[in-house]
Amino acid sequence: MRFLFALVLGVLLCLLLAQEGSSTTTTTTTTDATTTTTTTASSATTTTTTDSSSTTTTTASSSSAEAKRRRRARRRRLARERRRRQERRQRQEKRRRRMEQILARQRRLINQLQG
Repeated sequence: MRFLFALVLGVLLCLLLAQEGSSTTTTTTTTDATTTTTTTASSATTTTTTDSSSTTTTTASSSSAEAKRRRRARRRRLARERRRRQERRQRQEKRRRRMEQILARQRRLINQLQG
Protein backbone atom coordinates (compact mmCIF):
# COMPACT_ATOMS: atom_id res chain seq x y z
CA MET A 1 0.00 0.00 0.00
CA ARG A 2 2.85 2.38 0.84
CA PHE A 3 4.57 1.46 -2.40
CA LEU A 4 1.44 2.17 -4.43
CA PHE A 5 0.99 5.52 -2.69
CA ALA A 6 4.61 6.48 -3.37
CA LEU A 7 4.26 5.42 -7.01
CA VAL A 8 1.06 7.41 -7.54
CA LEU A 9 2.60 10.43 -5.80
CA GLY A 10 5.69 10.17 -8.00
CA VAL A 11 3.65 9.95 -11.21
CA LEU A 12 1.51 12.93 -10.20
CA LEU A 13 4.63 14.92 -9.36
CA CYS A 14 6.13 14.08 -12.76
CA LEU A 15 2.99 15.17 -14.56
CA LEU A 16 2.87 18.40 -12.59
CA LEU A 17 6.50 19.17 -13.36
CA ALA A 18 6.04 18.31 -17.03
CA GLN A 19 3.02 20.60 -17.22
CA GLU A 20 4.74 23.54 -15.49
CA GLY A 21 8.10 23.19 -17.17
CA SER A 22 8.97 23.72 -20.78
CA SER A 23 8.67 21.04 -23.42
CA THR A 24 12.41 20.35 -23.12
CA THR A 25 12.34 19.06 -19.53
CA THR A 26 13.06 15.46 -18.63
CA THR A 27 11.70 14.29 -15.29
CA THR A 28 12.84 10.94 -13.92
CA THR A 29 11.20 9.51 -10.81
CA THR A 30 12.66 6.42 -9.16
CA THR A 31 10.55 4.75 -6.47
CA ASP A 32 12.22 2.36 -4.06
CA ALA A 33 11.17 2.96 -0.48
CA THR A 34 11.32 6.71 -1.08
CA THR A 35 10.69 8.91 -4.09
CA THR A 36 13.52 10.83 -5.76
CA THR A 37 12.90 13.35 -8.54
CA THR A 38 15.64 14.66 -10.81
CA THR A 39 14.99 17.30 -13.48
CA THR A 40 17.42 18.00 -16.31
CA ALA A 41 16.96 19.94 -19.55
CA SER A 42 17.27 17.73 -22.60
CA SER A 43 14.22 16.16 -24.29
CA ALA A 44 10.48 16.17 -23.58
CA THR A 45 10.19 12.76 -21.88
CA THR A 46 8.87 11.79 -18.44
CA THR A 47 10.12 8.41 -17.19
CA THR A 48 8.86 6.67 -14.06
CA THR A 49 10.81 3.62 -12.85
CA THR A 50 9.77 1.37 -9.95
CA ASP A 51 11.76 -1.26 -8.09
CA SER A 52 9.77 -4.01 -9.83
CA SER A 53 11.71 -3.17 -13.04
CA SER A 54 8.79 -1.69 -14.94
CA THR A 55 9.38 1.56 -16.84
CA THR A 56 6.69 3.93 -18.09
CA THR A 57 7.65 6.63 -20.57
CA THR A 58 5.31 9.51 -21.40
CA THR A 59 6.16 12.25 -23.87
CA ALA A 60 5.11 15.63 -22.56
CA SER A 61 3.59 18.06 -25.03
CA SER A 62 4.56 21.71 -24.92
CA SER A 63 2.90 23.45 -22.02
CA SER A 64 0.67 26.47 -22.19
CA ALA A 65 3.47 28.56 -20.66
CA GLU A 66 5.77 27.52 -23.50
CA ALA A 67 3.07 28.34 -26.04
CA LYS A 68 2.53 31.75 -24.44
CA ARG A 69 6.28 32.40 -24.54
CA ARG A 70 6.40 31.48 -28.25
CA ARG A 71 3.37 33.66 -29.07
CA ARG A 72 4.88 36.60 -27.15
CA ALA A 73 8.21 36.18 -28.97
CA ARG A 74 6.40 36.01 -32.33
CA ARG A 75 4.39 39.16 -31.54
CA ARG A 76 7.59 40.98 -30.57
CA ARG A 77 9.37 39.84 -33.73
CA LEU A 78 6.45 40.90 -35.96
CA ALA A 79 6.20 44.26 -34.18
CA ARG A 80 9.95 44.79 -34.62
CA GLU A 81 9.69 43.97 -38.34
CA ARG A 82 6.71 46.32 -38.71
CA ARG A 83 8.60 49.10 -36.94
CA ARG A 84 11.68 48.58 -39.13
CA ARG A 85 9.58 48.67 -42.30
CA GLN A 86 7.91 51.89 -41.14
CA GLU A 87 11.27 53.48 -40.27
CA ARG A 88 12.70 52.44 -43.66
CA ARG A 89 9.65 53.95 -45.41
CA GLN A 90 10.08 57.19 -43.46
CA ARG A 91 13.79 57.38 -44.34
CA GLN A 92 13.01 56.80 -48.02
CA GLU A 93 10.29 59.46 -47.96
CA LYS A 94 12.64 61.93 -46.26
CA ARG A 95 15.37 61.16 -48.81
CA ARG A 96 12.87 61.62 -51.68
CA ARG A 97 11.70 65.00 -50.32
CA ARG A 98 15.30 66.13 -49.90
CA MET A 99 16.11 65.15 -53.49
CA GLU A 100 13.02 67.00 -54.76
CA GLN A 101 14.13 70.13 -52.87
CA ILE A 102 17.62 69.87 -54.35
CA LEU A 103 16.19 69.44 -57.85
CA ALA A 104 13.84 72.40 -57.38
CA ARG A 105 16.74 74.55 -56.16
CA GLN A 106 18.86 73.50 -59.16
CA ARG A 107 16.00 74.30 -61.58
CA ARG A 108 15.58 77.77 -60.04
CA LEU A 109 19.32 78.35 -60.32
CA ILE A 110 19.35 77.21 -63.96
CA ASN A 111 16.35 79.45 -64.75
CA GLN A 112 18.07 82.42 -63.09
CA LEU A 113 21.22 81.84 -65.07
CA GLN A 114 19.29 81.49 -68.34
CA GLY A 115 16.86 84.35 -67.71
